[in-house]
Amino acid sequence: MSRTGIEYFDEHILKDGFPDGSLILVAGEPGAGKTIFSATFLYNGAKKFGEKGAYVSLAETKSEFYESMRQLGMDFKELEKEGLFKFIDLVTVGGETVEKEIGLMIEEIAQFRPKRIVIDSISVFAQVLGAEKTRVLLHTMLGRFVKAYNSTALLIAEKPVGTEKIGYGIEEFVVDGVVILRYESLGEVTRRVMEIPKMRRRHVERAQYEYVITHKGIEFVAVPELERKEIEYTMEKITTGIDKLDEMLGGGVYKGSNVLFVGMTGTGKSTFALHFAIANALQGRKAVYISFEEPVDQIIRAAKNYNMPIEDAMKENLKIFTWIPESRTPVCTFLKIKEIIEEFKPEILVIDSLTSLRRHMDEKELTKMLRYIGLLTKANRITTYFTLNEEIDFEVVPFTGASTMMDVIIGLKYQVTNGTIERRIAIVKSRASSHSRKIYKYEITNRGVKIYE
Repeated sequence: MSRTGIEYFDEHILKDGFPDGSLILVAGEPGAGKTIFSATFLYNGAKKFGEKGAYVSLAETKSEFYESMRQLGMDFKELEKEGLFKFIDLVTVGGETVEKEIGLMIEEIAQFRPKRIVIDSISVFAQVLGAEKTRVLLHTMLGRFVKAYNSTALLIAEKPVGTEKIGYGIEEFVVDGVVILRYESLGEVTRRVMEIPKMRRRHVERAQYEYVITHKGIEFVAVPELERKEIEYTMEKITTGIDKLDEMLGGGVYKGSNVLFVGMTGTGKSTFALHFAIANALQGRKAVYISFEEPVDQIIRAAKNYNMPIEDAMKENLKIFTWIPESRTPVCTFLKIKEIIEEFKPEILVIDSLTSLRRHMDEKELTKMLRYIGLLTKANRITTYFTLNEEIDFEVVPFTGASTMMDVIIGLKYQVTNGTIERRIAIVKSRASSHSRKIYKYEITNRGVKIYE
Protein backbone atom coordinates (compact mmCIF):
# COMPACT_ATOMS: atom_id res chain seq x y z
CA MET A 1 0.00 0.00 0.00
CA SER A 2 1.12 3.58 -0.68
CA ARG A 3 -0.26 5.95 1.93
CA THR A 4 -0.31 9.62 0.99
CA GLY A 5 0.55 10.83 4.48
CA ILE A 6 -2.58 13.03 4.38
CA GLU A 7 -4.28 11.67 7.48
CA TYR A 8 -7.92 12.03 6.49
CA PHE A 9 -7.34 10.66 2.98
CA ASP A 10 -5.51 7.58 4.29
CA GLU A 11 -7.86 6.87 7.19
CA HIS A 12 -11.28 7.71 5.75
CA ILE A 13 -11.17 7.86 1.95
CA LEU A 14 -8.88 5.05 0.73
CA LYS A 15 -8.28 3.57 4.18
CA ASP A 16 -4.79 2.14 3.49
CA GLY A 17 -3.84 4.49 0.65
CA PHE A 18 -3.25 3.60 -3.00
CA PRO A 19 -2.73 -0.09 -3.87
CA ASP A 20 0.91 -0.97 -4.62
CA GLY A 21 1.73 -1.65 -8.25
CA SER A 22 -0.91 0.79 -9.49
CA LEU A 23 -1.19 3.50 -12.12
CA ILE A 24 -3.43 6.27 -10.76
CA LEU A 25 -4.81 9.08 -12.91
CA VAL A 26 -5.13 12.43 -11.09
CA ALA A 27 -7.29 14.68 -13.26
CA GLY A 28 -8.77 18.14 -12.86
CA GLU A 29 -9.12 21.67 -14.11
CA PRO A 30 -6.17 24.07 -13.91
CA GLY A 31 -5.77 25.27 -10.32
CA ALA A 32 -7.61 22.34 -8.74
CA GLY A 33 -4.49 21.23 -6.85
CA LYS A 34 -3.31 18.23 -8.90
CA THR A 35 0.39 19.08 -8.63
CA ILE A 36 0.15 19.87 -4.90
CA PHE A 37 -1.67 16.61 -4.16
CA SER A 38 0.80 14.55 -6.19
CA ALA A 39 3.85 16.33 -4.75
CA THR A 40 2.50 15.74 -1.23
CA PHE A 41 2.25 12.04 -2.08
CA LEU A 42 5.97 12.03 -2.97
CA TYR A 43 7.13 14.25 -0.10
CA ASN A 44 5.27 12.37 2.63
CA GLY A 45 6.42 9.10 1.10
CA ALA A 46 10.03 10.13 1.68
CA LYS A 47 9.65 11.98 5.01
CA LYS A 48 7.14 9.72 6.74
CA PHE A 49 7.74 6.32 5.15
CA GLY A 50 11.33 6.49 3.85
CA GLU A 51 10.29 5.68 0.27
CA LYS A 52 12.11 7.08 -2.77
CA GLY A 53 10.15 9.23 -5.21
CA ALA A 54 10.63 10.52 -8.76
CA TYR A 55 8.89 13.51 -10.34
CA VAL A 56 8.81 13.64 -14.15
CA SER A 57 7.91 17.16 -15.23
CA LEU A 58 6.72 18.37 -18.59
CA ALA A 59 5.04 21.39 -16.99
CA GLU A 60 7.63 23.34 -14.96
CA THR A 61 11.36 23.43 -14.42
CA LYS A 62 13.16 22.00 -11.41
CA SER A 63 13.79 25.43 -9.83
CA GLU A 64 10.13 26.46 -10.31
CA PHE A 65 8.89 23.23 -8.76
CA TYR A 66 11.27 23.39 -5.80
CA GLU A 67 10.35 26.99 -5.02
CA SER A 68 6.57 26.55 -5.27
CA MET A 69 6.68 23.45 -3.07
CA ARG A 70 9.01 25.11 -0.56
CA GLN A 71 6.32 27.75 0.00
CA LEU A 72 4.02 24.91 1.10
CA GLY A 73 6.60 23.56 3.54
CA MET A 74 7.97 20.78 1.29
CA ASP A 75 11.76 20.90 0.87
CA PHE A 76 12.50 18.65 -2.12
CA LYS A 77 16.07 19.94 -2.37
CA GLU A 78 16.76 18.37 1.02
CA LEU A 79 15.20 15.07 -0.09
CA GLU A 80 17.36 15.09 -3.22
CA LYS A 81 20.50 15.48 -1.09
CA GLU A 82 19.39 12.54 1.03
CA GLY A 83 18.99 10.38 -2.07
CA LEU A 84 15.23 10.04 -1.60
CA PHE A 85 14.08 12.15 -4.54
CA LYS A 86 14.86 12.63 -8.22
CA PHE A 87 13.48 15.38 -10.48
CA ILE A 88 13.41 14.45 -14.18
CA ASP A 89 13.05 17.56 -16.35
CA LEU A 90 11.31 16.93 -19.70
CA VAL A 91 9.93 20.45 -20.13
CA THR A 92 11.71 20.92 -23.48
CA VAL A 93 10.81 17.50 -24.89
CA GLY A 94 9.12 17.55 -28.29
CA GLY A 95 9.44 16.85 -31.98
CA GLU A 96 11.60 13.99 -33.22
CA THR A 97 13.48 13.51 -29.94
CA VAL A 98 10.43 12.74 -27.83
CA GLU A 99 10.56 8.95 -28.06
CA LYS A 100 14.29 8.92 -27.34
CA GLU A 101 13.77 11.14 -24.30
CA ILE A 102 10.97 8.91 -23.05
CA GLY A 103 13.28 5.93 -23.34
CA LEU A 104 15.92 7.77 -21.30
CA MET A 105 13.27 8.68 -18.74
CA ILE A 106 12.25 5.04 -18.27
CA GLU A 107 15.92 4.08 -18.03
CA GLU A 108 16.58 6.75 -15.40
CA ILE A 109 13.54 5.62 -13.40
CA ALA A 110 14.69 2.00 -13.62
CA GLN A 111 18.14 2.91 -12.29
CA PHE A 112 16.75 5.01 -9.41
CA ARG A 113 14.03 2.44 -8.58
CA PRO A 114 11.56 4.81 -6.87
CA LYS A 115 8.67 3.44 -4.88
CA ARG A 116 6.59 6.45 -5.95
CA ILE A 117 6.42 8.20 -9.34
CA VAL A 118 4.57 11.28 -10.56
CA ILE A 119 4.28 12.30 -14.22
CA ASP A 120 3.13 15.90 -14.72
CA SER A 121 1.43 15.81 -17.07
CA ILE A 122 0.38 12.82 -19.12
CA SER A 123 -1.74 15.22 -21.18
CA VAL A 124 1.44 16.70 -22.68
CA PHE A 125 2.61 13.23 -23.67
CA ALA A 126 -0.76 12.65 -25.35
CA GLN A 127 -0.42 15.91 -27.31
CA VAL A 128 3.09 15.03 -28.52
CA LEU A 129 2.76 11.27 -29.03
CA GLY A 130 -0.90 10.88 -29.94
CA ALA A 131 -3.43 8.52 -28.42
CA GLU A 132 -2.01 5.14 -29.46
CA LYS A 133 1.62 5.79 -28.45
CA THR A 134 0.46 7.26 -25.13
CA ARG A 135 -1.45 4.06 -24.45
CA VAL A 136 1.71 2.05 -25.16
CA LEU A 137 3.73 4.30 -22.81
CA LEU A 138 1.25 3.85 -19.99
CA HIS A 139 0.35 0.22 -20.41
CA THR A 140 3.57 -1.31 -21.64
CA MET A 141 6.61 0.76 -20.63
CA LEU A 142 5.57 2.50 -17.40
CA GLY A 143 3.01 -0.11 -16.40
CA ARG A 144 5.54 -2.94 -16.54
CA PHE A 145 8.00 -1.03 -14.35
CA VAL A 146 5.33 -0.21 -11.78
CA LYS A 147 4.18 -3.83 -11.57
CA ALA A 148 7.72 -5.24 -11.51
CA TYR A 149 8.87 -3.05 -8.61
CA ASN A 150 5.48 -2.83 -6.84
CA SER A 151 5.63 0.95 -7.17
CA THR A 152 2.77 3.45 -7.45
CA ALA A 153 2.59 6.08 -10.20
CA LEU A 154 0.35 9.15 -10.25
CA LEU A 155 -0.35 10.46 -13.75
CA ILE A 156 -1.54 14.07 -13.81
CA ALA A 157 -4.04 14.94 -16.54
CA GLU A 158 -5.66 18.24 -17.45
CA LYS A 159 -9.45 18.25 -17.60
CA PRO A 160 -10.73 21.21 -19.64
CA VAL A 161 -13.02 23.50 -17.64
CA GLY A 162 -16.69 22.65 -18.12
CA THR A 163 -16.12 19.23 -19.71
CA GLU A 164 -16.28 15.67 -18.42
CA LYS A 165 -13.63 14.40 -20.82
CA ILE A 166 -10.22 13.70 -19.27
CA GLY A 167 -7.27 14.55 -21.51
CA TYR A 168 -7.54 12.64 -24.78
CA GLY A 169 -10.08 10.22 -23.35
CA ILE A 170 -7.79 7.18 -23.38
CA GLU A 171 -5.79 7.55 -20.18
CA GLU A 172 -8.54 6.43 -17.81
CA PHE A 173 -8.96 3.09 -19.59
CA VAL A 174 -5.41 1.86 -18.87
CA VAL A 175 -5.08 2.90 -15.23
CA ASP A 176 -6.04 1.18 -11.97
CA GLY A 177 -7.58 4.23 -10.35
CA VAL A 178 -8.97 7.66 -11.21
CA VAL A 179 -8.96 10.64 -8.85
CA ILE A 180 -10.80 13.73 -10.10
CA LEU A 181 -10.29 17.14 -8.50
CA ARG A 182 -13.07 19.65 -9.21
CA TYR A 183 -13.85 23.16 -8.14
CA GLU A 184 -16.98 25.23 -8.37
CA SER A 185 -17.66 28.89 -7.68
CA LEU A 186 -19.95 29.77 -4.77
CA GLY A 187 -20.35 33.52 -5.08
CA GLU A 188 -17.03 35.05 -4.13
CA VAL A 189 -15.35 31.80 -3.06
CA THR A 190 -14.38 28.47 -4.60
CA ARG A 191 -15.38 25.04 -3.31
CA ARG A 192 -13.06 22.12 -4.11
CA VAL A 193 -14.17 18.48 -4.13
CA MET A 194 -12.45 15.17 -4.84
CA GLU A 195 -14.21 12.31 -6.61
CA ILE A 196 -12.85 8.76 -7.01
CA PRO A 197 -14.98 7.02 -9.67
CA LYS A 198 -12.54 4.12 -10.04
CA MET A 199 -10.06 2.43 -7.69
CA ARG A 200 -9.20 -1.24 -7.99
CA ARG A 201 -8.92 -3.15 -4.70
CA ARG A 202 -10.41 -0.26 -2.73
CA HIS A 203 -13.94 0.65 -1.62
CA VAL A 204 -14.77 4.37 -1.66
CA GLU A 205 -17.75 5.17 0.56
CA ARG A 206 -18.76 8.65 -0.54
CA ALA A 207 -19.27 10.30 -3.93
CA GLN A 208 -17.38 13.48 -2.99
CA TYR A 209 -14.88 14.69 -0.40
CA GLU A 210 -14.37 18.39 0.09
CA TYR A 211 -10.84 19.73 0.47
CA VAL A 212 -9.02 23.04 0.65
CA ILE A 213 -5.57 24.27 -0.31
CA THR A 214 -3.86 26.00 2.61
CA HIS A 215 -0.30 26.95 3.55
CA LYS A 216 0.01 23.32 4.67
CA GLY A 217 -1.00 21.98 1.25
CA ILE A 218 -4.08 19.76 0.72
CA GLU A 219 -6.42 19.46 3.71
CA PHE A 220 -9.68 17.52 3.86
CA VAL A 221 -12.63 18.17 6.11
CA ALA A 222 -12.53 15.64 8.93
CA VAL A 223 -16.24 14.84 9.27
CA PRO A 224 -16.79 14.99 13.05
CA GLU A 225 -19.48 12.27 13.12
CA LEU A 226 -16.89 9.70 12.13
CA GLU A 227 -14.78 10.54 15.15
CA ARG A 228 -17.48 11.31 17.68
CA LYS A 229 -16.96 9.75 21.10
CA GLU A 230 -19.29 9.42 24.04
CA ILE A 231 -18.58 12.26 26.46
CA GLU A 232 -19.16 11.88 30.18
CA TYR A 233 -21.81 14.35 31.28
CA THR A 234 -21.04 17.17 33.70
CA MET A 235 -23.21 19.16 36.08
CA GLU A 236 -20.66 21.99 36.19
CA LYS A 237 -22.01 25.40 35.26
CA ILE A 238 -20.05 28.49 34.30
CA THR A 239 -20.91 32.14 34.46
CA THR A 240 -22.35 34.22 31.66
CA GLY A 241 -20.48 37.19 33.13
CA ILE A 242 -23.80 38.79 34.22
CA ASP A 243 -25.08 37.84 37.69
CA LYS A 244 -28.76 38.35 36.90
CA LEU A 245 -28.52 36.26 33.73
CA ASP A 246 -26.81 33.49 35.72
CA GLU A 247 -29.73 33.60 38.13
CA MET A 248 -32.25 33.43 35.26
CA LEU A 249 -30.44 30.35 33.93
CA GLY A 250 -30.42 28.58 37.28
CA GLY A 251 -26.77 29.25 38.06
CA GLY A 252 -25.21 29.86 34.65
CA VAL A 253 -24.82 27.60 31.58
CA TYR A 254 -23.62 24.02 31.62
CA LYS A 255 -20.00 23.58 30.60
CA GLY A 256 -19.85 22.54 26.94
CA SER A 257 -23.19 24.14 26.03
CA ASN A 258 -23.93 25.91 22.75
CA VAL A 259 -25.65 29.24 23.46
CA LEU A 260 -27.38 31.41 20.83
CA PHE A 261 -28.11 35.11 21.38
CA VAL A 262 -30.60 36.31 18.80
CA GLY A 263 -31.98 39.82 18.29
CA MET A 264 -32.04 42.81 15.95
CA THR A 265 -29.15 45.22 15.45
CA GLY A 266 -28.46 47.29 18.56
CA THR A 267 -29.92 44.84 21.07
CA GLY A 268 -26.45 44.22 22.53
CA LYS A 269 -25.62 40.69 21.41
CA SER A 270 -21.90 41.44 21.16
CA THR A 271 -21.97 43.12 24.57
CA PHE A 272 -23.38 39.96 26.17
CA ALA A 273 -20.65 37.97 24.38
CA LEU A 274 -17.94 40.31 25.72
CA HIS A 275 -19.24 39.87 29.28
CA PHE A 276 -19.06 36.09 28.83
CA ALA A 277 -15.57 35.96 27.31
CA ILE A 278 -13.93 38.50 29.63
CA ALA A 279 -15.47 37.24 32.88
CA ASN A 280 -14.42 33.66 32.21
CA ALA A 281 -10.94 34.68 31.06
CA LEU A 282 -10.47 36.57 34.33
CA GLN A 283 -11.55 33.43 36.20
CA GLY A 284 -8.67 31.54 34.58
CA ARG A 285 -10.43 29.91 31.64
CA LYS A 286 -8.88 30.22 28.18
CA ALA A 287 -11.25 32.10 25.90
CA VAL A 288 -11.35 32.73 22.14
CA TYR A 289 -13.45 35.53 20.61
CA ILE A 290 -13.96 35.25 16.84
CA SER A 291 -15.57 38.22 15.12
CA PHE A 292 -16.77 38.45 11.53
CA GLU A 293 -18.22 41.91 12.17
CA GLU A 294 -15.57 44.12 13.78
CA PRO A 295 -11.77 44.53 13.81
CA VAL A 296 -9.85 43.82 17.01
CA ASP A 297 -9.32 47.48 17.97
CA GLN A 298 -13.06 48.15 17.72
CA ILE A 299 -13.84 45.20 19.99
CA ILE A 300 -11.32 46.42 22.57
CA ARG A 301 -12.72 49.96 22.40
CA ALA A 302 -16.29 48.72 22.91
CA ALA A 303 -15.26 46.71 25.98
CA LYS A 304 -13.43 49.71 27.44
CA ASN A 305 -16.49 51.90 26.89
CA TYR A 306 -18.39 49.48 29.13
CA ASN A 307 -15.53 49.52 31.68
CA MET A 308 -14.78 45.86 31.07
CA PRO A 309 -11.14 44.93 31.91
CA ILE A 310 -10.48 43.44 28.47
CA GLU A 311 -6.75 44.22 28.48
CA ASP A 312 -6.28 42.29 31.73
CA ALA A 313 -8.15 39.36 30.18
CA MET A 314 -6.00 39.50 27.03
CA LYS A 315 -2.72 39.34 28.98
CA GLU A 316 -3.12 35.62 29.57
CA ASN A 317 -6.40 33.94 28.70
CA LEU A 318 -8.30 35.85 26.00
CA LYS A 319 -7.45 35.70 22.30
CA ILE A 320 -9.35 37.69 19.66
CA PHE A 321 -9.46 36.66 15.98
CA THR A 322 -11.15 38.51 13.12
CA TRP A 323 -11.50 37.81 9.41
CA ILE A 324 -13.87 38.58 6.54
CA PRO A 325 -16.25 35.63 6.02
CA GLU A 326 -16.74 36.09 2.28
CA SER A 327 -13.06 35.27 1.75
CA ARG A 328 -13.58 31.65 2.89
CA THR A 329 -15.86 28.73 2.06
CA PRO A 330 -17.82 27.07 4.90
CA VAL A 331 -15.21 24.32 4.93
CA CYS A 332 -12.34 26.80 5.18
CA THR A 333 -14.13 28.61 8.00
CA PHE A 334 -14.63 25.35 9.90
CA LEU A 335 -10.99 24.33 9.40
CA LYS A 336 -9.79 27.73 10.58
CA ILE A 337 -11.91 27.51 13.75
CA LYS A 338 -10.74 23.91 14.28
CA GLU A 339 -7.11 25.02 13.90
CA ILE A 340 -7.61 27.80 16.48
CA ILE A 341 -9.21 25.36 18.92
CA GLU A 342 -6.44 22.80 18.49
CA GLU A 343 -3.72 25.41 18.96
CA PHE A 344 -5.15 27.47 21.81
CA LYS A 345 -7.35 24.79 23.52
CA PRO A 346 -9.99 27.20 24.88
CA GLU A 347 -12.76 26.42 27.35
CA ILE A 348 -14.75 29.43 26.10
CA LEU A 349 -15.57 30.32 22.48
CA VAL A 350 -17.51 33.24 20.99
CA ILE A 351 -18.55 33.34 17.31
CA ASP A 352 -19.92 36.78 16.40
CA SER A 353 -21.90 36.54 14.23
CA LEU A 354 -23.79 33.87 12.33
CA THR A 355 -25.42 36.65 10.34
CA SER A 356 -22.17 37.48 8.56
CA LEU A 357 -21.64 33.82 7.70
CA ARG A 358 -25.24 33.43 6.58
CA ARG A 359 -24.92 36.41 4.26
CA HIS A 360 -22.15 34.74 2.27
CA MET A 361 -22.96 31.03 2.57
CA ASP A 362 -25.58 28.64 1.29
CA GLU A 363 -28.01 27.85 4.14
CA LYS A 364 -27.42 24.09 3.90
CA GLU A 365 -23.64 24.54 3.89
CA LEU A 366 -23.85 26.87 6.88
CA THR A 367 -26.06 24.44 8.81
CA LYS A 368 -23.62 21.61 8.09
CA MET A 369 -20.68 23.77 9.21
CA LEU A 370 -22.48 24.68 12.46
CA ARG A 371 -23.18 21.01 13.11
CA TYR A 372 -19.47 20.26 12.70
CA ILE A 373 -18.52 23.13 15.01
CA GLY A 374 -21.07 21.90 17.56
CA LEU A 375 -19.65 18.38 17.54
CA LEU A 376 -16.12 19.75 17.80
CA THR A 377 -16.93 22.00 20.76
CA LYS A 378 -18.92 19.27 22.53
CA ALA A 379 -16.07 16.81 22.11
CA ASN A 380 -13.68 19.31 23.68
CA ARG A 381 -16.16 20.50 26.35
CA ILE A 382 -16.02 24.10 25.06
CA THR A 383 -18.84 26.44 26.06
CA THR A 384 -19.74 28.44 22.96
CA TYR A 385 -21.67 31.68 22.37
CA PHE A 386 -23.13 32.37 18.93
CA THR A 387 -24.85 35.62 17.96
CA LEU A 388 -27.50 36.02 15.26
CA ASN A 389 -29.01 39.24 13.93
CA GLU A 390 -32.69 38.41 13.49
CA GLU A 391 -35.99 39.66 14.86
CA ILE A 392 -37.55 37.47 17.53
CA ASP A 393 -40.95 37.55 19.25
CA PHE A 394 -40.09 35.04 22.03
CA GLU A 395 -42.62 32.57 20.61
CA VAL A 396 -41.14 31.55 17.24
CA VAL A 397 -37.77 29.78 17.27
CA PRO A 398 -35.38 31.53 14.84
CA PHE A 399 -33.13 30.12 12.11
CA THR A 400 -34.13 26.47 12.35
CA GLY A 401 -30.78 25.28 11.01
CA ALA A 402 -28.97 26.74 14.02
CA SER A 403 -31.61 26.58 16.75
CA THR A 404 -31.96 22.79 16.77
CA MET A 405 -28.26 22.48 17.60
CA MET A 406 -28.35 25.00 20.44
CA ASP A 407 -28.67 24.07 24.10
CA VAL A 408 -29.66 27.59 25.12
CA ILE A 409 -31.41 30.31 23.10
CA ILE A 410 -31.69 33.80 24.55
CA GLY A 411 -33.89 36.32 22.75
CA LEU A 412 -33.30 40.08 22.74
CA LYS A 413 -35.78 42.60 21.34
CA TYR A 414 -36.99 46.20 21.36
CA GLN A 415 -40.31 47.35 22.74
CA VAL A 416 -41.76 50.86 22.45
CA THR A 417 -43.48 52.04 25.68
CA ASN A 418 -44.89 55.57 26.00
CA GLY A 419 -42.71 56.77 23.16
CA THR A 420 -39.56 55.23 24.67
CA ILE A 421 -37.58 52.32 23.24
CA GLU A 422 -37.03 49.66 25.87
CA ARG A 423 -35.09 46.41 25.57
CA ARG A 424 -36.46 43.02 26.58
CA ILE A 425 -34.71 39.68 27.24
CA ALA A 426 -36.12 36.17 27.65
CA ILE A 427 -34.73 32.65 27.75
CA VAL A 428 -36.47 30.96 24.82
CA LYS A 429 -34.82 27.58 25.40
CA SER A 430 -32.50 26.02 27.98
CA ARG A 431 -32.05 22.30 27.50
CA ALA A 432 -32.20 20.10 30.64
CA SER A 433 -32.19 23.12 32.93
CA SER A 434 -34.54 24.88 35.30
CA HIS A 435 -34.68 28.45 34.04
CA SER A 436 -36.82 31.56 34.33
CA ARG A 437 -39.81 31.86 31.96
CA LYS A 438 -40.22 35.58 32.57
CA ILE A 439 -39.51 38.44 30.17
CA TYR A 440 -37.08 40.93 31.73
CA LYS A 441 -36.02 44.47 30.94
CA TYR A 442 -32.38 45.30 30.40
CA GLU A 443 -30.22 48.29 29.63
CA ILE A 444 -26.74 48.73 28.21
CA THR A 445 -24.96 51.15 30.50
CA ASN A 446 -21.39 52.36 30.93
CA ARG A 447 -20.90 49.22 33.06
CA GLY A 448 -22.26 46.90 30.38
CA VAL A 449 -25.56 45.00 30.59
CA LYS A 450 -27.92 45.54 33.51
CA ILE A 451 -30.99 43.25 33.76
CA TYR A 452 -33.96 43.89 36.02
CA GLU A 453 -37.60 42.82 36.37
